[in-house]
Amino acid sequence: MESKVGDNDEFIESIVCKVQDFKSGHDEEMKEVTLGGDGKCLLVRHRNGEFTAMGHKCTHYGAPLIKGVLSNNRVRCPWHGACFNTQTGDIEDFPGLDSLHLFLVTVQDDDVIVRAKKRHLIKNKRNDLLEKSCMTSANVEPEDHNVVIIGGGPSSLTCAETLRKEGFTGRVILVSKERHPPYDRPKLSKALDVSPSSAYLRPGQDYYEKIGIELRNDVEVLEVDVVAKSVKMSKSIPGTASKQLKYDDLVIATGGEPRTLEPIPGWNLKNVFVLRTPDDANAIAEASKDKKVVIVGSSFIGMEVASFLGAKKIPASIAVVCGKKSAVPFQSSLGKLVGHVIQQIHEEKAGVKFHPLVGVAGLFSGDDGDTGYVREVELSDGTRIEAEVVVVGIGVIPATSFLRGSEIRMNERGFIPVDGRMQTKIPHVYAVGDITLFPFSWRDGELVNVQHWQMAHTHGRIAAMDIAESLRRTKRPYHAAISTNHSGRPIKSVPFFWTVQFGSSIRYTGYGAGFNDVIISGSLDERKFAAYYFKNDVVVAVATIMADPLAAQIAEKILSGVVITRNDIPVRLPEEN
Repeated sequence: MESKVGDNDEFIESIVCKVQDFKSGHDEEMKEVTLGGDGKCLLVRHRNGEFTAMGHKCTHYGAPLIKGVLSNNRVRCPWHGACFNTQTGDIEDFPGLDSLHLFLVTVQDDDVIVRAKKRHLIKNKRNDLLEKSCMTSANVEPEDHNVVIIGGGPSSLTCAETLRKEGFTGRVILVSKERHPPYDRPKLSKALDVSPSSAYLRPGQDYYEKIGIELRNDVEVLEVDVVAKSVKMSKSIPGTASKQLKYDDLVIATGGEPRTLEPIPGWNLKNVFVLRTPDDANAIAEASKDKKVVIVGSSFIGMEVASFLGAKKIPASIAVVCGKKSAVPFQSSLGKLVGHVIQQIHEEKAGVKFHPLVGVAGLFSGDDGDTGYVREVELSDGTRIEAEVVVVGIGVIPATSFLRGSEIRMNERGFIPVDGRMQTKIPHVYAVGDITLFPFSWRDGELVNVQHWQMAHTHGRIAAMDIAESLRRTKRPYHAAISTNHSGRPIKSVPFFWTVQFGSSIRYTGYGAGFNDVIISGSLDERKFAAYYFKNDVVVAVATIMADPLAAQIAEKILSGVVITRNDIPVRLPEEN
């Protein structure tokens, strides 16, 4: 069945299945169904017997949600853990920014019928800021309230968009020293040759103007004055000579800065790189062609760079300096057993040479007159290895040094403690993302630092919800909100991250800091397994390879408060994985 209502609103209506195709009982169940030849949707039968239908692919990277986990009226993506409400299509946990289109479902006798706009079947994502009436630059009310967001990452963007979804009509100013608008940072180390624009989280300046967000790129915030409620910028405000920007609420979302090898001799030689921006990524890919590459650091950035370069056969050789405390890559986060498997993959696929339990003592240029370029790396044990390109991936430090003269409290490492609403001790000042120490639900409120892409999104939304709720109590400055959740309460979110090593995806969920034991389910030799991380005989995290959707299942269990012990760990992986 099919009907048309104008070129942009063509509807597709089709019998997609029979009621009896679903199992009898009161459990939730989902099926991926086809509407004629025009597209697919995810059909969900709820515990009360009612049906809903929505887009069938995750709005983050397009994973098929039918392979995910259905639980308590939401479906969790099997790849990266994003969650969608199966009654509304709304995104409830990240990564990703967009919700899913919801389609009309009717039941006639035993027939389940779905009606959907054809363009919504083609384009799976739903951005409520564009789909529905909302703020634009033309109808912002500048005198009402100013929210200034410092930083250009996912927490900044999620915060800004959430404010608009919640009906906020004042100014939202996003100030970032990046020259690019917010982009998909995890993609950089996995695809060094990515074009900057293809990594943008939103299409560019026009998008931000459409939703009434002032985007000021290539502008650094130098100081924050919490008494005057202003920030000092490196460039003047357009149309004025002033570099002072007033705020009513301030959100600090500056993320991290890559650690360098300073003060090690030679750390500033040419062809020594850190990776933070699309420009860094492109420069590394270009400089590495047919060169001897040494990667310093054996965790996520370093190993993903090695994987990309090795898989593309770009350099002449790759060596990895693991670090003084690491016998294998990923040792601190994934443990020796999993780290050894990843090392084997790199050795087999690209002949990567690993240098365990050593650091870097110095970098040296050659004696051939080309003294500006790195030519050797001296390790802490005195060994020297040839190097024409050095990539440093040894973690990040919080980008908060500009706050040292302010009254905003930080610890000795530069992290900012916040409460469950992402508020600092200073009224109307919030901090979100990698720079924070926040009370973690799964550790009884312990202040933790979780530097995951997904968690940064969550922080941005929590801060925006709190600002919105605080202002809503004063009944200004607002129009009708798109969102229906006005609680302003912290959103429980289970950490979920991933890495790709020569095509093998490793998924990790939970919070494994301080784990003291690991149990393997499945086979390390076959590289199809789950590693369960224990602390005090309770599972605190799991990492999987070729075991989808197990990581998503564990995330749902953690979210539901299920305690997993040693007795719950199977020797073999479930067959469906």
